[in-house]
Amino acid sequence: MSPHCPFCSLPRDRIVLESELALAFRDGYPVSPGHTLVIPRRHVASLADLNADEACALWALLGEARAQLDDAF
Repeated sequence: MSPHCPFCSLPRDRIVLESELALAFRDGYPVSPGHTLVIPRRHVASLADLNADEACALWALLGEARAQLDDAF
């Protein structure tokens, strides 16, 4: 956890999906209905800095989030 990271202190009720390596939450200021952020748990500067497990976890959560939104809208 980083005290300067706005995502490290997200309230639990904001998180819609999570895994050991990634989490998804609705944007507090959505640009469209269902706007969802999917991020790794580890702090990295770029997607290119993710290891293979983290990248897979991120894409898996993205698929789950997309399925949720498809069902909702």
